Amino acid sequence: MYTVKIMNEYLHGPIWIYNPDGVAVLRYPIISDDPVLCELNRQAMEMFSGYYEFDSHGQPCWFNHDLERKERDTMLILIRKIRARLDEINDGSFVVEDLETARLNSL
Repeated sequence: MYTVKIMNEYLHGPIWIYNPDGVAVLRYPIISDDPVLCELNRQAMEMFSGYYEFDSHGQPCWFNHDLERKERDTMLILIRKIRARLDEINDGSFVVEDLETARLNSL
């Protein structure tokens, strides 16, 4: 069975797909070919990646935690939409592990 993990990462987006062997894969057609999920993942990726600032605050790469906290509710809405869409298209071939909602709620 495939596993879909929801966890934000720079330039990737929150949707991570793992095959039954636990190896991350880029494509699993039911998920990777879904235009709604692709758009939601893109929006979340752009938002999260925007928290990284380069050559800022005396560091080569700095994460803007204040901006992430400020936009937390918007990101939570995107994550909820991703979860809802995954639930809609789930044919029983994958499970979802949401690692992002609890992290965002703790901000």
